[in-house]
Amino acid sequence: MAEPGLPGSDRDDYCVQAGALVPDLLTCGSRRFPDKAAVDAGGDVLTFAELSHRASLFAGSLKMLGITQGRRVALLAMNDREYLEVRVGSQRAGAILVPLNYRLAVTDLEAMVADAEIDLLLIGRGLEDLGQSLTAPHVLRLGDGSYEQAIAAAEALPAEVGYAPEAICEICYTSGTTARPKGVMLSNRAVHASIVAMGHEIGASSNAVFLACTPMFHVASQVGSSCTFLGGTQVQLDRFDVAGFMTALDRTRATHTQIVPTMLQMLIDAWGDRPPPSLRRILYGAAPMPPALLTRLQDAWDCEFVNGYGSTEAMGISFLTPEEHRRVRRLSVGRSSTVTASRIVDEHGRGVADGEVGEVLARGPTLMSGYWRNPDATREALVNGWLRTGDLAYRDGDGYLHLVDRRNDKIITGGENVFPSEVEHAILSHPEIAEAAVVGVPDPKWGEAVVAVVVPVEGSLADRDELKVHCRANLAPYKVPKEIRISCDPLPRTATGKLLRRQVRSAWSAEREE
Repeated sequence: MAEPGLPGSDRDDYCVQAGALVPDLLTCGSRRFPDKAAVDAGGDVLTFAELSHRASLFAGSLKMLGITQGRRVALLAMNDREYLEVRVGSQRAGAILVPLNYRLAVTDLEAMVADAEIDLLLIGRGLEDLGQSLTAPHVLRLGDGSYEQAIAAAEALPAEVGYAPEAICEICYTSGTTARPKGVMLSNRAVHASIVAMGHEIGASSNAVFLACTPMFHVASQVGSSCTFLGGTQVQLDRFDVAGFMTALDRTRATHTQIVPTMLQMLIDAWGDRPPPSLRRILYGAAPMPPALLTRLQDAWDCEFVNGYGSTEAMGISFLTPEEHRRVRRLSVGRSSTVTASRIVDEHGRGVADGEVGEVLARGPTLMSGYWRNPDATREALVNGWLRTGDLAYRDGDGYLHLVDRRNDKIITGGENVFPSEVEHAILSHPEIAEAAVVGVPDPKWGEAVVAVVVPVEGSLADRDELKVHCRANLAPYKVPKEIRISCDPLPRTATGKLLRRQVRSAWSAEREE
């Protein structure tokens, strides 16, 4: 089944005509593998031909609603079967997709919908109550509801040969780890470049089966899209849980996945030393990998690991390859990706020497175009073509990047700089601690005091005094937490596993005031 709107069968002709234009996610798969499974959502399978046709029908339904070039379409959904067809269909209609984080509070979602001036809101399965709190001129429900009726009544828009590189195709709101979320504008070029770069780093191919268990509303989902782009299959789970992950892995023989360290800890605790069947490569990131956990994984599992570092504003800044994991570099986030350059600079924008801590700047085709209707924040973030990431890091003599912390999370106590992640690493090296968050709180003597909240390993009896002794053995005296609180509840994190120190700090202050 030939893809409508593309040149006949001459692939070279397609490449020439595309030129600087950007192909969409389904171009390759729908032309080369029309009858192959593109999406598998709990056994509900769509082939590439079916997925592409439905994407074109959705594009046609947008046209019927008057939603054309530059208008915004919000998608509030878990990893539903329709996620990719909505993403591609929006691009084919020239609309801008706004993926929403369904884990946020209603007030946050209302602010995003209002900020983006949404024309159409799509509500996924199981999120009807949350979606009812949001307003938009047009609302459709995925599944058997109004969405199916809308595409059934539409005339399919043909897929274009390519799309204008600089046109905005998505607005993704930041995770808000340090401030109120901002709308990151991503161009066709940026999304395409990130898919190509991530595909290279994770070894994507048409034979890949990617198990998507983290939320697809995040830009990190481009990792799975890199397999789809080449004709691989994407298996979609609504949410992560150990039993569901293992069942999906056994059923689909998935070869690739993307996951965060806390999930890996849960999996290896359940599996033990039995290697996961079929998995060839695991991409992790978003949060520090405890060294003991990585050692255990590498000893027990016969698969390769890739560490990825990036942000909503700059997708895929650096990667640590499987071969590099087998060397002493494995605790770094690797070297710059195939399409991204990076620099480390001081507070005046001057480059620093190897080993010195500074802010990471990134440059390349994966960068955002700016923040939606926020020129002040855009000017602050994009300087002479470089993105100020807000991340503090140093580069060693061989070019490997080592993250230290977020710029806004740095603690200054008694005139000394303390990076929370360093203290957290020291605490996590204690065998009875599963999670740790270190923040600075106001202190009349030191300006800020270093404090910590820890979550013990299930069944352990962690002791504050013992933890302080452990910290003193591994840290300079001024870095040792002045106070440690033990919590039975998991620490607050974003959907991709990033620690929300801002919430930890607020909760600490609230408890102090009681």
